Amino acid sequence: MLLYHFTNAEGWEGIVASGEIHARWPRDPNDMPELPRTAHLSISPDPASLPGKFSALPIRIAVEVADTEAHQWVPWARGHLPPGAVETLTSTRFGGDPDAWYVVERSLPAAEWVEAVDLVARVPLWPPAAAKAVTA
Repeated sequence: MLLYHFTNAEGWEGIVASGEIHARWPRDPNDMPELPRTAHLSISPDPASLPGKFSALPIRIAVEVADTEAHQWVPWARGHLPPGAVETLTSTRFGGDPDAWYVVERSLPAAEWVEAVDLVARVPLWPPAAAKAVTA
C-alpha cells in the first residue's frame, strides 16, 4: 500500500539522519506510554488531508507498506484512544480528512521509502540519485 508521511525541513533532516520515519505518539515518547508507537501517514498525496497545522507541511515522503500493517486511523484510534477522543479529534474544528489518515505500528526505514519531494520547491529530495540529478 502506498502511503504518505508529511514533515517540515527540520523533521526531514532528522528522518534522513536516522534513516527512518520514527514511530511515536504523538511526538513525545513519554506521552501516553500505554499507546503503541505509530508512524502517522495519509492515503492522500495532498497535505490538506491532514488535520490542522499539519495540513501545510512542505515535505512528502511516499512509503510502501504491507496492506496488513496499514491501519485506517479512525478504527485504529477507537480501539486505542480514550472514549470520545476520536470524535473530538475528527470534529470539523480539527480539520483534514480523517478517512485518509493511517497509522503503522512501527518505524519506517528508508528501504520502504519510494520518494521524498519538497512540495514548495517542487524538487525531489530522495532517493539521493534523484536529488543529485536536480542539483547537478
